Amino acid sequence: MIKDVGMDNHVLEIGSRHLNLHDIKKYWVDCESAEEQKIRTSQQENNYLGGMFSLLIAGVVSAYLARKQRRSATKKYLHIETSQNGSYCFSEDEININDVLSKLK
Repeated sequence: MIKDVGMDNHVLEIGSRHLNLHDIKKYWVDCESAEEQKIRTSQQENNYLGGMFSLLIAGVVSAYLARKQRRSATKKYLHIETSQNGSYCFSEDEININDVLSKLK
């Protein structure tokens, strides 16, 4: 959401971040492919410290919840770079990307 702070300053508030619209150099949206998601989830499972039975139960529960929520195959990410060489990345789980893009345009 955009909040007015003073006369000419416009601030974009994303979560706990406050970004001045005049400081934003560029922004773009990209997606996580199904292959990248598969690699990420397998790496997360490889770091799990439970036994084989716990991994099996966690996998079944994860698959059930994924089907229940009907997640899309790709996950969108919004990247923002500022003039002070700051870079931010927000996933569609954290924010509504379409709302933020409409505020940036």
